[in-house]
Amino acid sequence: MKGQELKHRITGVQETVKITKAMQMISASKMHKSQQMFDTSKKYLEEVSSAIKMLMTPTYANHPYFVKHEDDKAAFIVIAGEKGLCGDYNHLVLEKAYSEIRLRNVQKVFPIGYVARDFFKKRAYDVSKAYIHLIQDPMPEDVRAVTDDLIAKFIAKEFNKVYIAYTDVETLATHKVVIKKILPITYEEQKEETMVLSDNDTVSNMLNQYVWAELYYAIASASLAINYKRMIAMQQSTTNGEEIVSELILEYNHKRQESITTELVDASSSLQGKRL
Repeated sequence: MKGQELKHRITGVQETVKITKAMQMISASKMHKSQQMFDTSKKYLEEVSSAIKMLMTPTYANHPYFVKHEDDKAAFIVIAGEKGLCGDYNHLVLEKAYSEIRLRNVQKVFPIGYVARDFFKKRAYDVSKAYIHLIQDPMPEDVRAVTDDLIAKFIAKEFNKVYIAYTDVETLATHKVVIKKILPITYEEQKEETMVLSDNDTVSNMLNQYVWAELYYAIASASLAINYKRMIAMQQSTTNGEEIVSELILEYNHKRQESITTELVDASSSLQGKRL
């Protein structure tokens, strides 16, 4: 590569490094916000999960949200990103979800994010009800809309089981793909029956809140994982770019030194020739 070409190459890589640094900072900022949302959603899910245990008594055992079904007419909610640039995040969650889906009689797939929608659309699944731009900045009311859609179809018996595939954050640097059944709710009969509610609508609203909490936690966890993965990917890209720039500068300086040396030798030879 000639000296001028090297200069253009160095400039190009330096511009790319500026972009990756900016994206790294943006991802770090979003990750901090996602962390707060994740912590809040996790605590809320724990509280709601504890509360609904009071409903797991013979009085409410036949509620549609608790009734088990022998047949497997399932729906899957699959949470992936809106785009790439986040390492292996999308690949891991989609491959895990797809492997589970192929083992079941899946009636419906509800993708969250462009990547999940396109993945299942290419595989001829019905993705007419996809949720886009939800994972970037999850809002409680948006998750409520998804929950309402899901419950309405579940009550209408379009499917009798609902699974969610998402990336669960154990620690900031440790993630795992989880496939979790959220409907029907796992019924664990309590030893002591506590009569706290009698109105069926009130019971259903409480159980709806639990489903919403499960979904909100999953989306918040996925959002945190994506932003962390993207920050790390951009950090690595920045480091790689800076290393490439250093190597190119060394090569450029070497070629420039060779050029100067050649010119000096030619000039010296020319002067000696004139003296002779």
